Parts: sequence; structure tokens; C-alpha cells
Amino acid sequence: MNSSVQDIAPGISYGIKSKALIEVTKRKVEPDAQSQFVQTNEDWSRWGTNNQYPLEILDTAKQDPVSMRALEFKTQAHYGKGFQLFQRRFENGKKILDPVDISQYPEIDDFFFLNNIPNFLQSIIQDYEHFNRYHIEYIPNASRNKILMVNSGIGEEGGANYLRTKDIRKAKRDRQTGRMPGFYVSGDWTESYPKTAFVPSFNPADPFRRSKAMYEHKRVSISNDYYITPGWFSSMKWLGVTGKIPEWINSNIDNSINIKYHVHIPQEYFIMLYPRDRYESDEAWEAELATVERELKEQIDDFLAGKDNVGKNFYSKFAVDDMGNVIPGWKIEAIPNDLKDEAWLKADQTASVRILTAHGVDPTLAGIVVGNTTSGSGSDVREKFNYHMQLNTVIGRQTSTEWFEIVKRANGWPRELELGYENIILDTLDKNKSGFQTQTEPNPTTAEK
Repeated sequence: MNSSVQDIAPGISYGIKSKALIEVTKRKVEPDAQSQFVQTNEDWSRWGTNNQYPLEILDTAKQDPVSMRALEFKTQAHYGKGFQLFQRRFENGKKILDPVDISQYPEIDDFFFLNNIPNFLQSIIQDYEHFNRYHIEYIPNASRNKILMVNSGIGEEGGANYLRTKDIRKAKRDRQTGRMPGFYVSGDWTESYPKTAFVPSFNPADPFRRSKAMYEHKRVSISNDYYITPGWFSSMKWLGVTGKIPEWINSNIDNSINIKYHVHIPQEYFIMLYPRDRYESDEAWEAELATVERELKEQIDDFLAGKDNVGKNFYSKFAVDDMGNVIPGWKIEAIPNDLKDEAWLKADQTASVRILTAHGVDPTLAGIVVGNTTSGSGSDVREKFNYHMQLNTVIGRQTSTEWFEIVKRANGWPRELELGYENIILDTLDKNKSGFQTQTEPNPTTAEK
């Protein structure tokens, strides 16, 4: 039976009647989420049909300067001026957060030093901004009464190792209970039979049950079962557009005729240089003419083509009769440039706007130039930056400090302590000569001190 739907790629079909592109994105990202799609016997759920989805995402994104700069900006904005320990109090019903010196709490200070928390926070922020989640192994001490380490234990050079989200796959859910028993970690999921390590799930209500256990801290997803899809992933098709444009332009530079001319060479030119009477036969003469003609054409082509020859002049001689008319001979005709570079550049600008929209980053904040856009006025940049810090960093900062709340409760640290980031707020020069102020808050939604 003929179908009106044609499969054009894995998970992507074309509806002939509706002229619609139909893509089953959930199956592409997490094929094991629905039982009818399960085709493997592995204990872990695949991340993408070939289990390489995170690598494909990263490889695509890092080829585009707009997307990479947007990710860098979001990471930097998330981290702000760095982390800070605060003591919470209330005054007239208003929450106040006072910065405290961590050395006042030796146990916390030692924990931060042992786990290299500055680097640890940078790591999990990177994972969060790329994948909207990060993973932590919680490791208790020998007595099983304190959390000693976060992440994967002592590294070769001391301190905690960094568990990268791209290296982690979730165990398949129990079909009866819906619970996920744990995680699988591998340094190379590209292998046919990867070497994996299983780490059971961590339960914050029972933190000392296992010698080590893993917990996924994430932004809540309402659709995906295993692997949530950040909003910026919606720019993947546009990243494909921006990735092709520089390849096309580079190919054009390397292979096109940069001086757009049609060169006419009279046959008499070769006959005069290589007369027939010098050769023993017509065959030898014609072979010689063909050789020198090809050599000359190659010389002209080499002269005109390539990026090093842009703008060169090409000189030729011609004769005129007694009336001043040009005698047919060498002739060079200019041809129009119809390579449509401008159209491609407009497509690149459109794609860049879509990519930035997916990231939720204004180009002026990240120092990104799109087309002829300018940075705007100082007040415009200031308002955009403050808006971004007040809104777009809230959930991320809350998520990236969840681990501290778990460790604080498990280790019996003072409940009034909170971990947060020093926020930067741009100010007008008439109010602040430096142009900015540091707001010592755990997240930008709490009240200013």
C-alpha cells in the first residue's frame, strides 16, 4: 500500500499531502522511554538512538562561535563573582543574608578544601548550562555518619574528580515501580561493548546507607523520562545552517575564479608560435598544439583562481586595423558575480538570531555581533544585563547549590547557613563610579541587604 508519508531520515518523515516535516524527537533523544522502541538488552537507557546524542550535541555546538559564546556567557553569569557562604536572618519580616567568613566553620572549610569546591562548582555549572543537570556521588566517611566527599572520590592529584554528564547513562526504570535503580558511568560510550561502572541511586533521606551513591540534580522536565532536553537544543537545525555557511564560503574562496573574466584565445596564436612546417606529421603537430594549449589554460587558471590572486589585473595585447577596429584576437570579458554571498550571509544572521533566542541571551551581553547590530546605549545594556541576572539565572543557581543543602543536613551543619553566589548588578555612574555593584545573595531573587 502506498503511503503519503515518506521516511527521509531516522525519526524524521515527510508528509506528502500536508507538506509537513514530521519528527519524533522523543524517540531520537531517549529511544528506551517507550517499551515498543526497546531493541537492546543493555541495562542502561540509551541517550539517542546510537547512544551518542550528547557527543553529537557538543560537537555541533562547538563549531558555532555564536552558540559557544552564548554558553560561555550563561556559565559566567551563573557563577557571577564566585560562591559565598551566607548566614540567614530575618528583620521586620525581610530575609537578610549576611556574608560570613568560611574559616569560622573549620569543618565546612576543610570539606570545601578537600573537595576543591571552586573547581567543583565551575564543573557542575558547565554541565547544568549545557544539559540542565549534573550528577554527584555522595561518599560518606568510614563511620558512616558524615558526608566526606562529593563526586567521585580522591583523584590522582587529590581532591574530587569531576563526573561529566556526557559520560553518564541512567539505568532503565523498574516497570512495576517506575523507580530508577542507579546510573552507569563509562569513559567511552562509542565502543560497541563499553566498560561501565554501576553506581546506585542516592537517597537524601538515607544518606549513609551506601559507601557511595549518585544523585541527579536537574531542572524539572514535564516530558522526557530519562534525559531532559534544554531549550537551547531547539537550535540544532539552525546550527546545521551556520555550520555549512563557512564551509561554502571557504570552498568558494579556494575554488572560484576571483577575477570574473571570460578569456578568448585565438587559435592563430598557437599556429603562429608552432607552425606546421616544423613537424613531421599532422598528428605530431596537433599533439603539440593540444599540449601547449592546455599548459596555457592551466597557467591562466592558476593566475585567476585562489584567495591570493583576488584583485590582480590580467593584461593582453590586441591589434587594430587602419580604421581603428579591433582585429579578432585575445579578448577578456567580465562576467557578473552570481554567487549570492549576500544571501548566505543573511541566512547566517537569521540562524544566529534563532540560536541566541534558543539560548535566551541578548547578543550585546555576550559581545556577539549579528549583522550590523550595535551594542546599544549603556542604559539599554545595563537593563538587559540586570534582567538576565534577575530572571534567567534563578533556577540554575538554585539547582547548582542543592548539593550543599543535602550535605548540610546530613553533616549537621548550622541550618541558617546558605551557599550562594555574589551577584553583579550594573549601575549608573552617577550612583556608582565603578559602574557596577556586587550583590551578596545566594540568588538574585532574594531581597537586597
